Amino acid sequence: MKKILRSLAAAASALLVLSGCASTSSSGSTSPQYTQKGWKSVKIHGGGMVPGLIYNTSKQGLLYARTDMGGAYRFDPSSQSWIPLTDFAGVEDYGRLGIASIATDPVEPNRLVIASGTYTNDWEKGPSQMLVSEDYGNTFKRIDMYKSDGKPLKMGGNMPGRGAGERLAIDPNNNKIIYFGSFGDGLYKSEDYGHSWKEVKSFPVKGNVYDEGFSTWSHFDHYFGIMWVVFDPESGTPGSGSKNIYCGVADTRHTVYESNDAGASWHPLEGQPEIGDFSYDTPEAKKARAASTHKHMTGDVCSCHMYYPLKGVYSPKGELLVSYNAGFGPYSSSYWGGAIWKFNFKTRQWTDISLPPHDPDPSYATTDRAVGSVAVDYQNPDTLIAVTMNEWWPDEYIYRSTDGGASWDPIWYLDGYPNRVDKYSIDIKDVPWLDWGTQKTLPEENPKLGWCIADIEIDPFDSNRMMYGTGAGIYSTGNLTDWDKGKRVNFIPYAEGIEECAVLDLISPTEGAHLISGVGDIGGFVHYDLTKASPMIVNPNISGVSSLDYAADDPNYIIRMGDGKLMFSYDGGDEWEPAKTFIAGANEGWGGSAAVSADSLVIVWAPNNLVPSWSDDEGEHWNVCKGLPENCKVVSDRVNKDKFYAFGGDKKFYASSDGGKTFTMVNSSWNKSGKESWSSDLNAVIGCEGHLWFAAGEAGLYHSEDGGASWTSISGFDNAMVVGLGKAKDDSSYQVLYTNSKYKGKYGIYMSEDKGASWVRINDDNHQYGAANTAITGDPRVYGRVYLGTNGRGIVYRDVFEN
Repeated sequence: MKKILRSLAAAASALLVLSGCASTSSSGSTSPQYTQKGWKSVKIHGGGMVPGLIYNTSKQGLLYARTDMGGAYRFDPSSQSWIPLTDFAGVEDYGRLGIASIATDPVEPNRLVIASGTYTNDWEKGPSQMLVSEDYGNTFKRIDMYKSDGKPLKMGGNMPGRGAGERLAIDPNNNKIIYFGSFGDGLYKSEDYGHSWKEVKSFPVKGNVYDEGFSTWSHFDHYFGIMWVVFDPESGTPGSGSKNIYCGVADTRHTVYESNDAGASWHPLEGQPEIGDFSYDTPEAKKARAASTHKHMTGDVCSCHMYYPLKGVYSPKGELLVSYNAGFGPYSSSYWGGAIWKFNFKTRQWTDISLPPHDPDPSYATTDRAVGSVAVDYQNPDTLIAVTMNEWWPDEYIYRSTDGGASWDPIWYLDGYPNRVDKYSIDIKDVPWLDWGTQKTLPEENPKLGWCIADIEIDPFDSNRMMYGTGAGIYSTGNLTDWDKGKRVNFIPYAEGIEECAVLDLISPTEGAHLISGVGDIGGFVHYDLTKASPMIVNPNISGVSSLDYAADDPNYIIRMGDGKLMFSYDGGDEWEPAKTFIAGANEGWGGSAAVSADSLVIVWAPNNLVPSWSDDEGEHWNVCKGLPENCKVVSDRVNKDKFYAFGGDKKFYASSDGGKTFTMVNSSWNKSGKESWSSDLNAVIGCEGHLWFAAGEAGLYHSEDGGASWTSISGFDNAMVVGLGKAKDDSSYQVLYTNSKYKGKYGIYMSEDKGASWVRINDDNHQYGAANTAITGDPRVYGRVYLGTNGRGIVYRDVFEN
């Protein structure tokens, strides 16, 4: 019955055909340069890891957040939201969106330094940069960073160990002096507010520990290096600089170093913990730690059996608080072990203030509990907060101490398995997807307290305000001290303004929700209201939705594909059903495409590792498409229900006129540019049979009006990354074209209202959003609206003509 009803709907909708498909273009007159105001984020709210939250200790309300690939943000107390600071990063410098560390100046709070660099290997070209600001991050001077040998200095904002820190520190007694702990390339110092840098040659080590997992699969040794720098402000006077400086290093010999002469010389801090799991003192562990370099195991107990100082925090009580962990995060397990120790600057004594141990379990190497972060209450320095990093099951633990760490109180506990007593609540009504669309069985609960928690902070001016970053955003409370009164601590999501999703695909159907997204890690969303966060698409949950499509004549029929699965919806995405079967052997990672015929009766699914297959019974049977190679990008004609088009992994175009059963190669010589067509964003035009647009990377932008048999190159495009179509100006006009591309030597977001004859840039250099090269679409119902998917900045959109 559903198929019959869909057929009737398709027949009725097929009568609605746009004009404006004539083969002649407009005169090509130049459009006006539209105002650059109006770029907004589609609200998802967070969606990625927030490894660092950095309060200014001298200016109330000044707070920054660093994300692993979504840039840096400043908190705006008036709106209780976050302001993005690094949207100027574009395709050529997308690495500025990976934030390795942030330092806010305690002397002149307007000053800000950001260590920006996403990858320490060659995935990111050229040197990383220090972003130096004198106006709270509204503008920056960008400083290229180089090592002493002249080679680019790289930073790893999205690398293993990204939650360690803070690597940047400003001397509270002479704010011209700033230190930066690098990723295996030594300690660096600036004496001019961050405008120039030199390696501190007197620092004796660079850190000999690198990540085993990353080394194995990428063939690059990523060193964790010098993970934090802390000044003792009592060791100096204003203007003279601090004499005592401390650094935490990922090294198997000594992990905490001290200078007592303002950085002129350094030595291992005496009495420092040399600690690890139950096997720390075995001959095998000692041998592993004695090696000149150490490949640190991830995903299992490492041969070194050692704990490393991921976080160093200054306490106004005159102490250094150090969080130890057997892993470096963000995914290492709390069960591998860790500790918390504090060092008193005056007495020179170390004290073990570790969290309560796990219950004994022979399957783990220790009962020690690993720590993600510890924070101090500046108003009451004996009050501490600590959080585990990845207990995974059943939940993370947050602990509170009011006696300097002598005792700890957990925020929840088991009261006769599986029952648990929670001393907190989490209200996610404004961010409903945080429950992952599922209910858990005790002792698990949804939403969880979090995961990948690398930083937890108490507002230095407000003992009630605490927040912490998770793998999906930020949680905050404004009644923390109620914990001590036996009352519940109330958490809410607190990442308003932070949008961090990696977007894989976007569609804007002609009916129903204005936007449906496919994103990495958290699946995707159906947005009826762009200003409100939506529930996560489930049934089943797909962690990465790589492809979406809707039937042109039955736009409430939606398909989504990812993780080797395919789902469909009859009602515009409100409810979903899995295909009756999935294609055997389909790649379960990101990638591939899927298309549905105009009448919604045929689906063509193209896994990126197989020849595409078609089904006319919603996946009960899958049949290999004849005539196609592997790794195709497939689309359906927006008018003719029998037509599909494909761009193959062999760089040729194919067409089908029998509902995807067989394809014929129609063009193998379309590329006359002499450049590689690494991109393959193929789209069909609403209401114009056979009309296709193709973004082919450095090979350019192309248009076909005969189903791909012939192609016209659109002049001026040096790198066409994505192309999409939106509502035409009127019924006699062609759909408006949108692209994020390099056009006439300049990367930008461009729009054409005359079928590609002329283009106008609709963004500026302050609104580039990194490597936004996965998805773009106009809205077929709102003239001048464009949606852009980014790789770490979520979805941005603009109504070009709203003003």
